[in-house]
Amino acid sequence: MKKIILIAGPSGAGKTTISNYLKRKFGIPRVVTHTTRPKRPGEENKVDYYFEDDASFAQLHFFEHVKYGKYQYGSSKEALHKAWQSNDLVSLIVEINGVKSYVTQLKNHVYFLYVTTSSKDELKERLIRRGDSLESVKERLSGEELNELPDDLKPYAHILINDTWAKTAEQLDGLIASFMHS
Repeated sequence: MKKIILIAGPSGAGKTTISNYLKRKFGIPRVVTHTTRPKRPGEENKVDYYFEDDASFAQLHFFEHVKYGKYQYGSSKEALHKAWQSNDLVSLIVEINGVKSYVTQLKNHVYFLYVTTSSKDELKERLIRRGDSLESVKERLSGEELNELPDDLKPYAHILINDTWAKTAEQLDGLIASFMHS
């Protein structure tokens, strides 16, 4: 059966690290998402994003989409089905509100990993270490209540407290083994 692992949580919690680990260790690819922003140096169409214009973006069927500034971002049904053509198990980093859409529409095809840390101070340190400006860190952390786990999603969530990578990787290994045998 085709399944998707949704990865959500606050900025700096380790969502990208986890997605990269799933790809490297288990061969679980990330679903490519869409954007209307221009390509940055080194980015490839259909690898980093599907780079769209407003007209092509409007033709897609989205589980979730958001607008940041003048650019749109979204995860589509088309991209998920394309990913499922070559892999039965795929992953996707999503906003917490996107999780609701996937769970509602795909039900038992969804595994949901909610990634966080035990403190906001840890998130702040990680964002600073990865090079975010202090202004950006302050802005992100002030809005992180938007990425807190809502009560209605708790029954679906596998909660990972990502304070130490070794412990998180061990938990992931166990979860992936259980996902692959269910």
